[in-house]
Amino acid sequence: MTYPPGSGPYGQDQSGWGGPQEQPAWGQSGGYQQPGWDQQNPGYAGGGYPPPPPPKNNNGLIVGIVIATIAVLVLGIGAVVLINNSKHSDDNHATGTTTPDLVTATDTSVGKTTPKSSTPAPASDKFSYKEQAKDWNFKLGDVSLHADWVEGRDDATCADIEVNGKLTGLGCKYAAEMIYRSERGGLMLTQYVLGMSSADKASAAIGQYTDEDLKPRPGTYIDNFSVGKWKDDSEKEFLVITLVTTTPAVTEDTATKYLRYLHEDMLGALSFR
Repeated sequence: MTYPPGSGPYGQDQSGWGGPQEQPAWGQSGGYQQPGWDQQNPGYAGGGYPPPPPPKNNNGLIVGIVIATIAVLVLGIGAVVLINNSKHSDDNHATGTTTPDLVTATDTSVGKTTPKSSTPAPASDKFSYKEQAKDWNFKLGDVSLHADWVEGRDDATCADIEVNGKLTGLGCKYAAEMIYRSERGGLMLTQYVLGMSSADKASAAIGQYTDEDLKPRPGTYIDNFSVGKWKDDSEKEFLVITLVTTTPAVTEDTATKYLRYLHEDMLGALSFR
């Protein structure tokens, strides 16, 4: 590009506008004594052995044992039948649920709610120009500015906007470009959001390069500009670089105002991201 007189294509804005932050043990039981064997039998008087008890009739006991045995056998057979039936039912149930995807699709077709995944896919933190692909309208107090959207693109690396790999060497991983035009075409704004390898890298990069390390693409700035200014600041892991170029019809104060507010507006947007 052809630069106007001065040091480098852009004179960095020095206006001072910048970015910003037992279980108890078992014991012996007391109070209990087994009766002594020498205690007299209360129901016996006189010496010798007491008369033997009358013989017992065991018929009732035998019948009871037989009935109990039959009952046990009947219950055992019943339990076996129940167990077999239960197992058969479980096998059938298992057979009917071996294709969860098919069941889910069927449930959905009859109006049932399909369970959502408990672990959604993480959203990318990578910035894209598409987040700002629209006209810029800014109003703050008495300040009211407008710029038309021109174009934007996402760069997989920083190679297209740097000279000799300077930005890449500072930690730049990718870049998003956004271009605006205002003041009847007499002013263009070029803004880059660089995705750095970390927030520390983004902060440390400020002041470590000059306008000579930047390479705007043709058509993203005004050729043979009268005013050329730029600013840079960091927010989180992003490095923001904003440039303004104008024709002679636009004053330097106007260019500085657009530069300042577009730059601060992007930093604010990134802080809420």
